[in-house]
Amino acid sequence: MEASIKADAAKVENLEKRSADREVILGKVEKERDDAMAELAKAQEGNKKTTAELAQARDEGKKVVEDLAQARGETEELKKRADKLRQQTEELEQSSAQVLAAGFDAALEQVACQYPELDLTMVSICNEVVDGKIVPYEE
Repeated sequence: MEASIKADAAKVENLEKRSADREVILGKVEKERDDAMAELAKAQEGNKKTTAELAQARDEGKKVVEDLAQARGETEELKKRADKLRQQTEELEQSSAQVLAAGFDAALEQVACQYPELDLTMVSICNEVVDGKIVPYEE
């Protein structure tokens, strides 16, 4: 019976050692689990922050797209206004040239009427006086 008690005691001692080893392993596993849970919580917090930043970036992107569309619309409107002003400027230049030519012709007719004996063939809006002579205007 003593041999049986010794064998049982050895078995109990072996079971206690295995139990202690398992307690150590369980402690390590629990620590790893706690570390993993902490890391997961940290990752989830980072994910929330990243999600918020992404939402903000999307909102800003939408605003930029809206601003760009508005700027393009304004650009088109300004191009139309510029074209209209360019056309008006051309019309004004043409009208001014016509008024100037008509005024010159009227003045020339008045001089011819006042002084019929003068040779006015070289008198032109396109000529100039150089060294006391009428010559074609050179730019």
